[in-house]
Formats: sequence, C-alpha cells, structure tokens
Amino acid sequence: MPYTQVANLDFEDIKVALKEYLRAQSDFTDYDFEGSALATLVDTLAYNTYYTAFNTNMVVNELFIDSATLRDNVVAIAKQLGYRPKSATSPTAYVSFTVNYTNPTSDTELLLKKGTGFITNYDNNIYNYVVLDDFKSQVANDTAIFTNVPVKEGTSLTNTFTIDGSQKSQRFVLDNQNIDTNTIRVKVFPGGGSFSEPYLIADNILGVDGNSKVFFLDEIEDERYEILVGDGVLGKKLDDGTRFEVSYLTTSGSESNGVRTFIFSGVLENPDGVTPNAYTTTINSTVASSGGEEIESIDKIKYTAPKSYGTQERAVTAQDYEAIVRRVYPATSDIIIFGGEDQDPPEYGKVFISLKPKDATYLTSLTKQEIIKELKNYVVASVEPKLVDPSVLYVELTSKVYYDGSVTDQSTSQIRDKVIGSVQSYLETSGTEKFNGKFRHSKAVAVIDDADRSINSNISDVTMRKDFYPSLNSTFFYEVCFQNQFDKDCDEPTLSSTGFRVTEYPNFDVYLEDSDGKIILYRLDTATGEKVVLDKDIGDIDYVKGELKMYNLTIIKGSFFDNRISVRVKPKSNDIKAMREVYLDVDVANSSFTAYKE
Repeated sequence: MPYTQVANLDFEDIKVALKEYLRAQSDFTDYDFEGSALATLVDTLAYNTYYTAFNTNMVVNELFIDSATLRDNVVAIAKQLGYRPKSATSPTAYVSFTVNYTNPTSDTELLLKKGTGFITNYDNNIYNYVVLDDFKSQVANDTAIFTNVPVKEGTSLTNTFTIDGSQKSQRFVLDNQNIDTNTIRVKVFPGGGSFSEPYLIADNILGVDGNSKVFFLDEIEDERYEILVGDGVLGKKLDDGTRFEVSYLTTSGSESNGVRTFIFSGVLENPDGVTPNAYTTTINSTVASSGGEEIESIDKIKYTAPKSYGTQERAVTAQDYEAIVRRVYPATSDIIIFGGEDQDPPEYGKVFISLKPKDATYLTSLTKQEIIKELKNYVVASVEPKLVDPSVLYVELTSKVYYDGSVTDQSTSQIRDKVIGSVQSYLETSGTEKFNGKFRHSKAVAVIDDADRSINSNISDVTMRKDFYPSLNSTFFYEVCFQNQFDKDCDEPTLSSTGFRVTEYPNFDVYLEDSDGKIILYRLDTATGEKVVLDKDIGDIDYVKGELKMYNLTIIKGSFFDNRISVRVKPKSNDIKAMREVYLDVDVANSSFTAYKE
C-alpha cells in the first residue's frame, strides 16, 4: 500500500490520493479514472472525506476557547473556567426630586414603586428609567424629598415558575434577550401561598450549603438565561408546588448613556398602598446616566475568562484587579492599577485604580462607591482599594491638507470629511488612546496623506490640552502636569487658556499665558481686543518638566457649564506620550482640519 498524505484535506488533494491508492490495486490498474463511471464514485468518496475532515476540524476548534467561534461554545468553555460572561448592562442615573401634596395629608412615608420611575427622550428615542425596589422617603409638611434615587434603564418584566416534581428535568428559562442579570430579583412563595421569601444569586459555592436561600444563573443558547434552583446540597431545595417569581430588566445597553433630563412617570404610594389624590413633582438634580453596555462579546470573553480564572476570586496582583474591575464595571474603556508605594509620598497599604469609562471622562462619585463596595469582596485584608480619576491629556491637531483638484471632483469639504474619517478609524485600531498611550506625529501625517489619492501633502501641528475643575470661591493652589516638555522657543506664548473669572476681576473674563517662565493673567480690551496684563506673576511654568503651578487663585466661575477650565500648551516634540494614570485622548472634535485645492 502506498504512503498516504493524510494531512492533505483539500478536495483535489483527497481525490488525487484516492486515485493513487486505487491505481496501486491490481483490480483497478487499467481503469481510466477521468472518463469512467468510477470517477463519479471517486468524487463521492472525496466529497465525503472532505466534509468529514471539515466537520471534525470545526468540532475540535470549538473545544478550545482560543479557536472557538460560536458564542454558545465559548460561553460553555468559559463556564468550565468558573466565568459567567457579563450580560447586557443597564445605564444607571441618579435623580433627586421633590413631591408636594396639593392637599394636606396625614401620610408619613411615601414610596416610589419598583418598576416605575422616569422617562426620557434621547436621540429621538424614548427610554424608561426605573427603580428596582421600592424607594422610600419621609413626608414632612406635605412634602417628600427623594435624594439620589438610583434608576436603571430598561423594561421591567416578570416570569413565574412552579416546581413540578413529576418532571425529571424541569428547566426555568428566561425567554427574553438583553437581560441585565444584575437586576434579577427572585421571590419564592412556599406552598404557592402569598408569603414570599427573597432568594439571592450566588456567583460561586463558597459559603453555600443545603439551607442557603440562593439560586444560580447560567447563560444558555441564543443569549438567554436559565435559573438553577438548589438541590438541598448547594442551595435550599424547593418543594413540589412551590411558586417563584423572577423579575428583571431588559435593556438597550449603551444607547442612552449620558442622559441628564428626565420626566417623572412613576407610581407613588403610601405604606397602605394608596396613591396621593393630588400632587406635583419637581426634579431637583440629576447625575447623568452611565455604565450601559451590550452583552459581553465573544472576543472579550476569550480575553477575560482566562484572566478571571487566574484571579481565583481574589485580588492580589494588578492583573487580578483589572480582571475583577472589568467584571464589576463592564463599561470600562481602559484601566491602570498601581500600588501606593509608587506614590510621592508613598501610601502603603493602598491600591490605586484609575479607570476611563466608555462614553465619559470620569466616573460619578456614586458609581465609584458601588465599584469599591464590590471590590471589597475580593481584596485581601489590610489592602484598601482607591479609585482615582484619570488625568486626561488631550492632543489637538491643526492640519492644513493640500490636494490636487485635477484628479478628483470632490469638494474641499468632502476631502476634509475623508481626512477626519481616516484619522478616527486610525485611532480606533491603533491603540493610541489609552493609559500609557503614545501619539506618533509621523503616523498621523501618513494617515492624513493616505485618506485620498488626490492629497499631496499636509502640514499638521500638535497642541496639548488639559482641563481642570477649580474649587470655586476658595483660594487654591493649582498644579497641572502634562508629562511632556513644552516648546519655549516659539514666537507666540507657549501657554493659553479659556476664559474664567476671579474675585479680583468678577465682571470680565481673564486668561492665562506665559512669559519667561512666569504665568501671567490678562484680559481683552472690549474696544480694541488687545491684551491688558493684570498680573505678571500668578505662577510658574516649567518648560522641561511640563508643569504649570498657579498660586493663590480664587476662581469664581469657569469656562463652561461645568466650570472647567482648559489650558493649552505647545509641546517641544510632536510625539506625545502618557504615563501611569494619564490617559491619552486625541480630541478630533476640537481639532482643525482644512483642505486646500492646489
């Protein structure tokens, strides 16, 4: 028998191997394999072998998390590693509002009923924001004040199941997709009566015994979820006929991140279940919604599951913290962790976590509290995790693009739009925008040149920007670090800023610029537009270290609605780098791109 190349799995290779084998047999020596009916049989055998090899290869690939392509298989393998992929996550907002009774009332307490809350119109879509549980407020002087009510986006749904002992393998499947599993609430009604007991979700079996009132959750096919009840060994076993209700939210994920405006649509009741006859509601303040995220992708599961397994449900190394934080807060764009011993001065016993959320610059204080609360379930004793805001270093481009009008019929605005699109696509794939990120000027210039075949060249200048939030009406010392050297040899001032107001000059905007290592304060003459210097020394600028220090400033108003102030500097090098807690962000929206026809 001749040697067969079993590694050749292409159809033609298999067909050739079969022919060689048959020709080696005495019974088929004289057959014409191309023109006879036997050729059809050879083709059939080759097809059968090819399909078998293909299917076997696919099956084997689906056995390993790195090579699996089907979500159901990736989820099943992750389950073996003790990792449950993150579900879709509802954005969370915090709303403070006041309820005023129109008529005098004897109510002492008012409830905002679970599953109700607020509606909002965002990007021409209507979204519901609801509370997961009844939220209480005391009534005083016919007024109830609700403060920082956490509301989540989604539609509230409930599934009811009954334990049927006659079924050998009863399953409890939640048939809706886009469920936020963090919102699942389970109530068990023993004997099917009216009395209910809350059951909690268990992420692992630690501390779980036969009397624990818990349930387990698995993702199954088609991005749905299955409730697993206790068996008397792991979790309390439910008796035959026991009814239980599973309530949850289905969410639109990240679509409504950033909502600030809400309209009250909730249901209010006193403890007796009576709704006030007449009342008015006034929304006092809101914290914009954030944290919304789609269901965890296949690629992200492949990345996170092995790292989560490596943590072994404890946070010790920086990699442990990263894996756990990404699990706790899925809407994480990038994260960096460093020990307190690296601080100046050192802060031993602390772990600092700087997190850049998606679709936002900073986490809200309430979101930080929730993340820290979850982290404390994993940290080792005596170690204190601390969330710090990232220091965002913005890179702005001023680009003049020159193109040949004879080789294209596109307008200057179309060329400009192409350039902006190319730069944005490059930033999405290059890994520039991140902690420890690096902006390479030459690569950006090349991306602009390659945006369209008509572009001949471009001149692109780089500016660094940082935003800081002043402590209003307080005399304060401000230090702004760019981590990159400044250009002090340019013809114009290295430093510039947006306008703001200080106690000494409350009636007009003042600005910052530098002169010979000092930071000066000036205003613009309303008649001539010329600069009028108000103070020649309000701080120092270190061109080598890339630092600004401003002393004894009492700022009463910032530049924007949130009172932040932007400061811009010219870098010595057009290549910009960020280190440690500094997050590099190329701000395309505030960059300038202008096309010129040659």
